[in-house]
Amino acid sequence: MFILPNLTSDFIATNQGGLDAILNPFEFYTLPLEDWISKSVNYIVENYRPLFQAIRIPISFTLESIQSFFLAIPPLIFLILVGLLAWQIAGGKIAIYSVVALSLIGFFGAWEEAIVSLSLVVTAVAFCMVVGITLGILSASNQRLEKWLQPILDAMQTLPSFVYLVPVVMLFGIGEVSGVIATFIFAVPPLIRLTSLGIRQVSAEVVEAATAFGSTPRQILWEVQIPLAMPTILTGVNQAILLALSMSVVTSMIAVKGLGLMVLQGLGQLNVGLASVGGLSIVLIAVMLDRITHVFGKSDSQLSWKERGPVGFFLQGSKAKKFTLAIFAATIILALLVASITKQQTSPVSTTSTGKLMPGKGVKVESAHGTLQEERFQTEIINIGLRKLGYKTPEPRQIEYTTMHLALGQGDLDYMGVHWEKGHKPFFEKGGGQQKLEKVGVLTPNLLQGYQIDKKTADKYNITNIGQLKDPKIAKLFDSDGDGKANLTGCNSGWFCEFVIQHHIKAYGLENTVEQDQGSYSALIVDTITRQKQGKPVLYYTWTPMWMSAVLKPGKDVTWLEVPFTSLPGHQKNWTEKDTSYNGKNLGFAIDNMQIVANKEFLADNPSAKRLFELIQIPVDDISAQNERLQEGENRVADIRRHAKEWIKNNQELFDGWVEEARKAATVSSSK
Repeated sequence: MFILPNLTSDFIATNQGGLDAILNPFEFYTLPLEDWISKSVNYIVENYRPLFQAIRIPISFTLESIQSFFLAIPPLIFLILVGLLAWQIAGGKIAIYSVVALSLIGFFGAWEEAIVSLSLVVTAVAFCMVVGITLGILSASNQRLEKWLQPILDAMQTLPSFVYLVPVVMLFGIGEVSGVIATFIFAVPPLIRLTSLGIRQVSAEVVEAATAFGSTPRQILWEVQIPLAMPTILTGVNQAILLALSMSVVTSMIAVKGLGLMVLQGLGQLNVGLASVGGLSIVLIAVMLDRITHVFGKSDSQLSWKERGPVGFFLQGSKAKKFTLAIFAATIILALLVASITKQQTSPVSTTSTGKLMPGKGVKVESAHGTLQEERFQTEIINIGLRKLGYKTPEPRQIEYTTMHLALGQGDLDYMGVHWEKGHKPFFEKGGGQQKLEKVGVLTPNLLQGYQIDKKTADKYNITNIGQLKDPKIAKLFDSDGDGKANLTGCNSGWFCEFVIQHHIKAYGLENTVEQDQGSYSALIVDTITRQKQGKPVLYYTWTPMWMSAVLKPGKDVTWLEVPFTSLPGHQKNWTEKDTSYNGKNLGFAIDNMQIVANKEFLADNPSAKRLFELIQIPVDDISAQNERLQEGENRVADIRRHAKEWIKNNQELFDGWVEEARKAATVSSSK
């Protein structure tokens, strides 16, 4: 028999852990759930990823077919078709709204992005309907399956959508197909639940009557239960459509294009207008789809489909009306055929009219950069060089660094031009290390990181070192939330600087006076800039090259802070003051280099591309100058491409030399 010891003060004092061991047992043991899940997912990725890649095939085929079809239709014809469809399904008012909403999106300059998002939604909902309605029907007639599905559906609906982005990327890669899968996981549960609910709610008396008339179970299901449950099932479809559209912004984080990416880019550029255009376009489409599909959920439709919309207009109209409508339909069909033929005739064709060797002819190179738009400049310059060698370079992906390295290791990407040699080492190892990846050349040397404060406060209180914030009076100057601690604008969760900042706070004894504000850096820095412009003290982490130096200029608006001594975590712990000092100032972060990292197999197969990566260099001052132009309003993709072409023109002889030497590398390789 188990006997509790006498919990006297002597026992508590003399036994290990004392009172803490009794009141807080979690301090001494926690379940290693994180390790279990990570090891399980890694095992599945290593052993079964080809199976999941095979699952991509039907999804990819469906998505590409729908997207190609939608993009092939001229915008005016697309508006007419949507208007007619909405008129037939939901009536004239919804048809007018649909045409006006899509027209506004077109005039916003977001037509192509809207079509891409619409294609993703249609694809995701199509698979939701196939799987969701099927599982709903099965669970309605199988109590055991219903009980088994409930906790899974609960988890799918309550888990934050960001959680399953990581395994989806690891198993399926990045891009639109992974976006469809993530959207499917998020959107399918209500369709399964409502399908099952609709069938279960069919009156038992109706089912008994059908049985009494000799109907088989299959006839009862398809001719009685499903028709009566159809309004509830279609309500589930409506919910799936809206949930799918709401995932646009989330899936943009794994390189899914469309309106969500516009919102993400707007956030990264602090461009309220761009983010608003993307967000408003999503709202307009959501309302349109909701109103159109909402009609399906009504069981008391006023007129049959033959009596309403263009079909009713045609069937019930006079011969003249029918003839006019037939001419109109023929015109639309003819316009679609002409548009398709014209597109095929005007599609770009790769040529070698210069007579020069094109070692990359026919090879597609997938590239990526971070979520900050200023990193696109370097990628555009590299891609122009690749195109000079005959390579095809699709639109660069825009994703987080961790996902980027992972995608490189899996072969979903071929190269990235924004790898920080020292800071991104953990990401490099996570992506496959030297077994799958290779660092090539030095694109931009001497990148700085560190802490800055506004110059006004620095001069007034003679603050030069972050260690001075141990003084509660100094720290309180930078308190923006009223808790007495200095608010340090930190960086995105998962970036290596996050761990360095947390380490610095402990190493310099700042736990009681400084706290790191985390979240999206682009969003946090908006508040920092606003407070500085209002004359309030600010403390934040930053790096170069970055557009911040064009808004808050070092030496004029802000100043760098030194650190008391060099102290770094993880793989950087053995570095010294020499590694973290620049121009006599110890900034506390390693002075870094920006490199190109590429998939090892890609480099082995493409020696000319590898040689170009080794040669190309872009000075940090040139990147900073381009970033300043971004802040002056030249922040569109077309603007950044123009900046890249202008940089090449200003360095034409050097750039041409890189390309020619890269071309020779292919000749040398083929002669071996």
